[in-house]
Amino acid sequence: MILKKRLIFLLVSFITILTGCSNPEINEINIGFIGPLSTRATDLGIAPSQAMQLAVEKYNSSKTENQPTINLFIEDDKWEKQLALPAYEKLRKEHNIDIVFISNTDGTIEIQDKIMEDGVIAINPLNNDKLLSSLNKNTFKIAKSTEEAHKALGIRLIELGLKKTLILHYPNDFMTIGGNAMKDILTENGIENKLIEVAKNQTDFIEILKNAKEEETEAYVFLGYRDFGFAMKQARDLGIEAPFFGSTTLLDSVFFSNSEGAIIGTECTFFTPLDGNYILASEFLNDYKKRFDYTPFSIWPPMQAFDAMNIVLNEVKMVNEDKNKDETLENWLRNRLFKVRYYQGVCGNISITEDGSSRGIYFSLYKVESDGKLIKIKR
Repeated sequence: MILKKRLIFLLVSFITILTGCSNPEINEINIGFIGPLSTRATDLGIAPSQAMQLAVEKYNSSKTENQPTINLFIEDDKWEKQLALPAYEKLRKEHNIDIVFISNTDGTIEIQDKIMEDGVIAINPLNNDKLLSSLNKNTFKIAKSTEEAHKALGIRLIELGLKKTLILHYPNDFMTIGGNAMKDILTENGIENKLIEVAKNQTDFIEILKNAKEEETEAYVFLGYRDFGFAMKQARDLGIEAPFFGSTTLLDSVFFSNSEGAIIGTECTFFTPLDGNYILASEFLNDYKKRFDYTPFSIWPPMQAFDAMNIVLNEVKMVNEDKNKDETLENWLRNRLFKVRYYQGVCGNISITEDGSSRGIYFSLYKVESDGKLIKIKR
């Protein structure tokens, strides 16, 4: 009897030891998103946040019992870099986020020190450039290449034989990088060009435009947001008939109204379902409309955000099966993301490279036909 009790005690102790050494399950993962929900560039915040919400809802409704629940929390940075860090700190304090999505290039830079200190993985789902890729190992860029998108615009000017170009750009890193990429390719091909940074909230561009007209400028490039609609109207009022070109942000309805229609005919780089996986993209847009009762006027930001979130969800669903007990979520997820190859998303087949940037999303050339409508340029 005593021997039997001892055997039972030893068995219970052994089971206890094994249980204590097992890897505790992660039941919840908190994710934050920081983006512009008001003031300016709201197409880069509202629709992407809803696309990520849709991805999270789909995941939570179909996950297995041992896969973690995902909670998404959203903060407004008004597209101002100085608001990024307070928004991040609020998400950490109130929700203890492990992963943060942030759409602003400047804001991504602002939170770099804190994400490394806190062991948080950052994902920029809209911008992907050499500057962001030079930061730290915890920052991933699941988006189109800023340089490639703007070089495509420069190549278009060369194709059209336009010999003198004015490039105006908004004073943030994304538009600055885009402007410099254009300037580089134009200069390399012997195209005279002038790159001018405008002031934030500037609405009067008449002096700049007058000087450009006097210099017989043949192409006008506007790399920025809705305030450049005023520049387009002012240019046409000055009798400037040269063609207009723009970045990926032209479909903002306020941009159109500020231009009073002068934006029509502007060529830009853009992304639609025709440039990605058409079947998956169409399914996503149908689901988005059912869920939110509208289709966003600019569809590439939510498409990229949807893919970026799903790439992360596709990894974290494996955390309780794959992560070692001594491994942090930070290290585990970082290593998993570096191994992503040819993920089939709505934007195409996406891979993540050794510097945390992505490949597989490629923009094409479009022309503004009317308010909120683009047509693809055939070449």
